[in-house]
Amino acid sequence: MRMHPVWRIYCIALILLILYNEVFIYVLQKFKWSSINCKEANCLRMLLVGDPQILGENTGRRLYRGLANYDSDRYLAWYYREVVDHVRPDVICFLGDLMDEGNTSNELNFKEYYERFGSIFPTHPTAKTIYIPGDNDIGGETGEEVKESVVRRFRQYFSEKPAWIVNDNVTIYNINKITHERPLHDPRMVDDTGVDVSDRYIRIFLSHMPVLSVASTFTYEAIGKLKPNVIFSGHLHHSRYVRIHRKHLRAATYKPLSDDKKTAYKVHNFDLHYHQDTQELLEIVIPTCSYRMGVPDIGYGFAVIDGTTLKYTVLWTTNRFHQLISYIVVASVPVLYITLILLVKLLKTICVCSKRRSKLPL
Repeated sequence: MRMHPVWRIYCIALILLILYNEVFIYVLQKFKWSSINCKEANCLRMLLVGDPQILGENTGRRLYRGLANYDSDRYLAWYYREVVDHVRPDVICFLGDLMDEGNTSNELNFKEYYERFGSIFPTHPTAKTIYIPGDNDIGGETGEEVKESVVRRFRQYFSEKPAWIVNDNVTIYNINKITHERPLHDPRMVDDTGVDVSDRYIRIFLSHMPVLSVASTFTYEAIGKLKPNVIFSGHLHHSRYVRIHRKHLRAATYKPLSDDKKTAYKVHNFDLHYHQDTQELLEIVIPTCSYRMGVPDIGYGFAVIDGTTLKYTVLWTTNRFHQLISYIVVASVPVLYITLILLVKLLKTICVCSKRRSKLPL
């Protein structure tokens, strides 16, 4: 039985669509990413991962939950592998909300999520990997109770620390706005004679929730004690940044960063010594890397500390929902066609029956 030419064209179009959505679109996207080269021998290359929020067992309806989890996991795993290859990182920082249901899961589910997370985001053989918690990992959003057992569980699984000395030039601090925990001090900031030598190295804040969004006592103390050169945060799901003087924190307003066509793949340069000398604070908010967060722009942060210069760009990824919608549209074509045929046949049958009735003798 030969296939009708229309269906032959449809099958070819479907195959091409699948190849584009599952292969070519990812390859083409990689060519858009900016590369950042180092001038200094001891530069630090950082991959910043915001809000992956791997889906849990209670996501969506049971009918399609497994398929949704599979597709989301595969999307995250593919792009993560590619951005790691592109960045060649010395440090990989996960900025919280690693799981969607981490704070509400029982021990068995949390272990399953942890193992799934590890298969999606495998540890790098040479890069230092840092994990900090978000409100979906330990609770705490909009007044939600934060249980000590949940906080402790995250620390045990992900080896969370107060700070990480990356090398002689960079220290990273864990600033937890949810539990109001931070390193109390850094002994490297003062030499043996008590002289402040903090300007000899770069200090980075990592926080899930934006640090400068609320000028609290916790924020003032963390900034005053640890003197950050730059802050990286997540939570907002959008690419944002703010530069503001320490005395004007209450007026902090976040602006879009690299979220328009002209600057989407631009490499931004920030002079960290200038920010230190002028007491101007710099915070960069990393976008979510998951298409399940309901935002159109998805990607990873790529930062390089090159001497006293911070170079930063966003490695944007494709919006998987657009691809899934295209499948629904194409799949609906034969359904509509068959429905139309059945409807036409039904109408013909009705017409024939009505004609026969009209010919019956009175």
